[in-house]
Amino acid sequence: NTNKITPFIKIELQRRNLMNKPKVALISPGNPNSDLIREQLKEIEHEFDEYICNSEGETIEAIKGVDVIINQGVPMPDSVIREIDTAQAIVSMGHGFNQIDHESATEQSVMVVNTAGFVTEEVSNHTIMLILACARKLTILNKLTKQGKWGKDTRNALMPMPTVTDQTLGLVSLGNIGRAVARKSQALGMKVISYDPYLQPWIAREYKVHMVSSLEELAQESDFVSMHTPLNNQTRKLVGSEFFKSMKSTSYFINTCRGGTVDEKALIKALQGNELAGAGLDVFEEEPTSPENPLLKMDNVIVTPHSAGSSNRSGAAGETQIGQETARILKGSWPMSLVNPEVRSKLEIRLPATRA
Repeated sequence: NTNKITPFIKIELQRRNLMNKPKVALISPGNPNSDLIREQLKEIEHEFDEYICNSEGETIEAIKGVDVIINQGVPMPDSVIREIDTAQAIVSMGHGFNQIDHESATEQSVMVVNTAGFVTEEVSNHTIMLILACARKLTILNKLTKQGKWGKDTRNALMPMPTVTDQTLGLVSLGNIGRAVARKSQALGMKVISYDPYLQPWIAREYKVHMVSSLEELAQESDFVSMHTPLNNQTRKLVGSEFFKSMKSTSYFINTCRGGTVDEKALIKALQGNELAGAGLDVFEEEPTSPENPLLKMDNVIVTPHSAGSSNRSGAAGETQIGQETARILKGSWPMSLVNPEVRSKLEIRLPATRA
């Protein structure tokens, strides 16, 4: 009987309702940005807290007692994951999720969610740019032109200059970004092949990509190789000296995914030994890379500072997507982009993911 509820009981019920609200913790190494994330959650009763975390201890304290962790670039190794007590999911800002031990999260029955797709167009455009810049020797010719060198002064630098049309592009992994690169490179007249042992064959047919059976076969057949695999325990240093030895001496290597997927020392050695014609790199094993890195001193290597996904649009799109994925989880749905789907067998049945 509500007429018999005393003011004290009303206060206690309000306190309990507040305590029962789902809790969201945003963790960031500095300057968290949450306005667009909060906008996606405005219709859901919840508590939202932000934490700057620059140590494992700070991270562990921040994630205690929450329902969803939003991670804007904070390392979460096994030692942190094991301290999760109530969180259903970690929603990671970005396409890559290598800062999170997703295998440990699966063991702890925690979903790991990324924002796949929000930089697909930017990264694929950057990849095409690096392919063209390598083939057309853009940085070399830019330097010579600014020095006032024309005609015979540039002829030796120009040749050999491969065409892009009719060349073979080999994609290591055919996920969202790889498929966009395939579509755009085919518009340039390139033949596209790929190695991806996890890909359903009908996807390759849809994108007119010929699948090869091994990395070695891909290296041997390609005039350009482009990396598009996530970084995890299975892909760390996925390509190395044997891969580069299998590549044509006239071929180029492109990497816009994660530097750790490549044995960087082996790449340097291959370039120094003229096993490759050049490379276009947006990522490195260690970032920021050392100014003394030999890759920065080679005329046939074009480098950018892990900026392939950057644009006026992508930052806002990523934050919006984080908010939408968090909203799905709080409503009891599966997220759209679950990077450890094997965790499903450990969790209660949830509603299907739906578009926002």
